[in-house]
Amino acid sequence: MYYRIADLTLRSELRLPSFSAFSHDPAEADVVLAFSDESPVGGKDLEMGNLMVRRQPNGWFFQRTGGKRGGLVVSEDYSRLGLTGIDPALDELDVGTEWLVRIALECMLARRGYVSLHAAAVLVDGEAYAFTGPSGIGKSTRADAWQEAFGAVLISGDRPLIDVGSMELCGVPWDGKEQCFHNARYPLKTICDIRRSDRAYVRAMSYDQRRRLLMQQSFLPMWDTMTSAIQMANMVKLAKGAHIVRMFCGPLPEDAKNIRSGLERHDLKEERSDLKAKNGFVLRNVMGEYILMPAGDNVGRFKGAVALNDVAAFVWEKLQDPVSRDDLLVAICAKYDVDEAVAAGDLDALLERLKGYGVIEEE
Repeated sequence: MYYRIADLTLRSELRLPSFSAFSHDPAEADVVLAFSDESPVGGKDLEMGNLMVRRQPNGWFFQRTGGKRGGLVVSEDYSRLGLTGIDPALDELDVGTEWLVRIALECMLARRGYVSLHAAAVLVDGEAYAFTGPSGIGKSTRADAWQEAFGAVLISGDRPLIDVGSMELCGVPWDGKEQCFHNARYPLKTICDIRRSDRAYVRAMSYDQRRRLLMQQSFLPMWDTMTSAIQMANMVKLAKGAHIVRMFCGPLPEDAKNIRSGLERHDLKEERSDLKAKNGFVLRNVMGEYILMPAGDNVGRFKGAVALNDVAAFVWEKLQDPVSRDDLLVAICAKYDVDEAVAAGDLDALLERLKGYGVIEEE
């Protein structure tokens, strides 16, 4: 079987069910997937979420974390993938092993100038929009809203590829819960960093903010320093060449219409520096009062705890993701019935207080 993902051709001895939309006529293969008699050698295992990686003399061994038998022996350049500990009578891969193949392919594609972005992507009027942000922020719901508002087509629910040479977004044979396998590529219009808000508006991002976002939301094979360096260079090109904005809105079709209208009018608020809560502090509701408490190594360094009122606790939750002072003010005024000038003064005092405690930082 042959499959074509972006400009990479995979030849496989087994059928890959999720790759069926990417079936291709026989061609010179860039990557070959076959059964292997090679047994992985022992060594230190590096766990990265659900992936376990072990260095081999001429490459890597991939296995799902907690896996007992099967795995994938991978050549140094990711062009040879060997299935080991897997029943050779099988004619198609199971989902777990298929996922290991995907990781190897993402590494090869990184070497060819593709960024695998943690995003949901839709097609509107022949152009691709990608919605990214931390897990649980609402990428799928924003994609749903754009489908309802504009009749957009879902290209990928998770991890589409972006060709940093042509600035095109490509569908992939792996996906999230939507299981959307769209075999096509389209011009990349905008990457939107999602922020939840009761008001719909778009903010410009500085180069440093764009680069930091891509570093956080893109696939990066940290076990492989050479491929990681190539991928970081890809991210720099993408940060410099793509239109990347921060999108504040709710999950409704009306929000989607307001955001797209702002993008088309180039109605973007000016970029602002970000504030963010430092790691190592947790907010607890103790008998109806919000208490900011140190955790981990901060317990010994941070003396005591900090009491916060409802508004301050709301601000702290917003600070879990990078956010500007101006956007915090918008969020406060949208949630609470308060005069903007009064809210601005109280917010500035709170931020100075939190900076004094050393629990927030400017990015």
